[in-house]
Amino acid sequence: GQVITASIADIIANYSFKDILRKLAREKQTGVAPPSYDDNYMGYSVAAGEFTGDSEQELVAGVPRGAQNFGYVSIINSSDLTFIQNFTGEQMASYFGYTVAVSDVNNDGLDDILVGAPLFMEREFESKPKEVGQVYLYLQESAFLFQDAQILTGTEVFGRFGSAITHLGDLNQDGYNDIAIGAPFAGEDRRGKVLIYNGYSNGLNPNPSQVLSGAWASQSMPSGFGFTLRGDSDVDKNDYPDLIVGAFGAGKAVVYRARPVVTVNAHLILNPMIVNPDNKTCQLPSSQLLVACFTVRVCADFEGQSISDEIVLKGELQLDSLKQKGAVKRTLFFDYHQSHHYFSIVIERQKQLHCQDFLVYLRDETEFRDKLSPININFNYSLDESSFEDSLTVKPILNYYQKNALAEQAYILVDCGEDNLCIPDLQLSAVPDTDQLIIGEENCVMLIINPRNDGEGAYEAELHIKIPPEADYTGVERNNKALRVLSCDYKMENETRMVVCDLGNPMVAGSNFSTGIRFSVQHFENADFSINFELQIKSSNKINPTSNLVNLHINISAVAQVQIRGVSHPPTIILPLHNWEPKDEPTKEEEVGPLVEHIYELHNIGPSAINSTVLHVGWPVSSREEFLLYILHIQTHGPLHCQTSSPINTMQI
Repeated sequence: GQVITASIADIIANYSFKDILRKLAREKQTGVAPPSYDDNYMGYSVAAGEFTGDSEQELVAGVPRGAQNFGYVSIINSSDLTFIQNFTGEQMASYFGYTVAVSDVNNDGLDDILVGAPLFMEREFESKPKEVGQVYLYLQESAFLFQDAQILTGTEVFGRFGSAITHLGDLNQDGYNDIAIGAPFAGEDRRGKVLIYNGYSNGLNPNPSQVLSGAWASQSMPSGFGFTLRGDSDVDKNDYPDLIVGAFGAGKAVVYRARPVVTVNAHLILNPMIVNPDNKTCQLPSSQLLVACFTVRVCADFEGQSISDEIVLKGELQLDSLKQKGAVKRTLFFDYHQSHHYFSIVIERQKQLHCQDFLVYLRDETEFRDKLSPININFNYSLDESSFEDSLTVKPILNYYQKNALAEQAYILVDCGEDNLCIPDLQLSAVPDTDQLIIGEENCVMLIINPRNDGEGAYEAELHIKIPPEADYTGVERNNKALRVLSCDYKMENETRMVVCDLGNPMVAGSNFSTGIRFSVQHFENADFSINFELQIKSSNKINPTSNLVNLHINISAVAQVQIRGVSHPPTIILPLHNWEPKDEPTKEEEVGPLVEHIYELHNIGPSAINSTVLHVGWPVSSREEFLLYILHIQTHGPLHCQTSSPINTMQI
C-alpha cells in the first residue's frame, strides 16, 4: 500500500475529460515497502491533522494488516512523507486502522486521533469471543505526545462498530467537538446504526447522546447504513453542523439536520424556606380560614444559536413530592387546592430573567403528623414545540447534558432552637403491677410505663409495645388520675402483635409522665417460665429517634390446692369376731373375714391444673405372719391408674 498526496490546485489543473488522471508532476508518494510488508494495506484509511507543533498538517494513515496483523496507524510528515509515529492495535485481526479521523475533541487547540477496529473481539469467555468492534481516541497533549487511548466498545455482535468515524463539529454548542461512529450491521434486521458521542474536557462521553437507526432491513445484502459518514457540513445554513450517512446496500444517502440547542438557565426559589405553622397570614379564597403560606418562584432565561427570540416552556410543579402516592400532601397550591400544577412559561430573549410566582399554603396541623421531614418541591420543564411556527425548519431541542428538573426543600418551623434541628433524649422505664402470673386464674396485668424526654422535641413520638403470645391487649387504664390516658391502637406488623400509643407530636422537651396499659394473660399452652413484654419509644427525628429498649419479664407459676378425703365402711371392727372361725383355704369373701371398704377422694381446688400427680396409699397387710387386711380388688373413678407394690388377691377369692 501507499499514501499519495497532491494539491487540489494541481488536480484541477491536470484534469481532462479525455485522459484518466494517473500521475501528477508534483504529487508525493510514500516509498515502496520491501516484500515483508506485502498485504499490509497501507493507506486503507487516511486523515490529516497537526501533531508536530509546526503549524503544518501531517497525514494519518491506517495500516489494518500491518504489525503482524495487529494493525497500526502512522503519522506521516506531509512534506517528505516520512513516518513520524505509530499507534499499534492490541488484538490480532481486529482491523485496527480500518478507519481514522482527526478532531479536537477536548477543545485544547490540539488535534486528536480516532482509530476504528471494527473486528475487535471481546473475550469475556475465551471459548466464546464476541466480535463487537472498538474505537480508540488518542488525545494529543503536546507535539509528538499522546495520552493513553480512551476506548469505546460496541455492544452488538457483528455490528462492525467503528467501520466509519467522522468529525461532526460542535453539535450542541458546548464548545467541544462531537463525533459520529458507524456500526453498519448493528440493530434489528441488521439495519445499521450511527452513534453520536459528545466531546468534553477529558475526551468523549462514554455513552452516546443519540443513536440513529437505519430504515432498511437486510435483504440479500445489508443496507450498510453507517458504512460511510460525513460530518461538519451545515447543509441547511442554520449554524449547526449536519451529518450525511451512506447506506450503500440500499443505494441511499441520508441527511440528518442538527436541531438548534436551547440551553435553559432555570431557578427555583422558596420564600420563606422555613414555614411557621402559627404564622397564619393567608386567607383561603371563599373561606374564612387563615393558613400559613409561602411563595414558590420559578425563573428562567435561555441561550442558543439560531433560535427565535421567544420560547415557551411547559412546566410542572410538584409539592411534597417525596411523600408516597396516597399519603397526605402537607402543602397545596393556594389557588387550586392541589399538590400538582402544570403551566407555561413564555421567555423572551431580551429579558434577563422571566419569573412566575405561585402561592402555596400549609395544611392544618390536624391533617398530618409529619412535621420534621422536608417539604420537597420539584420543578420539571420541557420545550413546547407547538410554539415554533415554521413547520419546515428543524425545531429546537433542550440541551441533552443539562438537567430539566430542579428541586428545593422547605421546612416546617419546630421548637428546636436556631438550627431548627430537634435532638431529643428519650428515656423509658416500666414495671408490672404484679410480679407473678398464676395459671388458671383470670390474670390481668397492668404495665405502669414512664416515658420522658430530657432533650428537644420528639416528633411523631410513639410508644411501641410488643405483645407476647400469652397476652391480649385490653385497654388503657382510665380510673387512676395519677396515670395519663393515652390514645393507643392494636396493630399487626410482620406477624408481630403491637400496641402503639401516641405520645405527642411533638413530645415536648421535659415531658415526664406515667401511663397504664392493661393486658389479660390466659394462653399458657406453650408458655415458658415467664412472659416478656418489649417496650420502646420511637420518633421521626433524624438524631436520637428512639429510647432505650425495655424488656419486662413476669414469672408464671402453677398453684394448686389439692385435698384428699377418705371414709371407711364400717368405721370400726371389734375383734375377735363373734361366731366366726377362719378357714384354712377360704373360697368366699366372708370366709376371709368381715368386708372393709376404704374410699379415697382427691380434689384439686386450683386455681392451676396439675399433672403427674402420685397418691401413695399404704395399708397393713399382715400381723404375726397372718393376713390383717387382705385386698380383694381396687376400683377407680376418673383419670386414675393404680399399681400395687405386691400382688393382691393371691388366693383368687
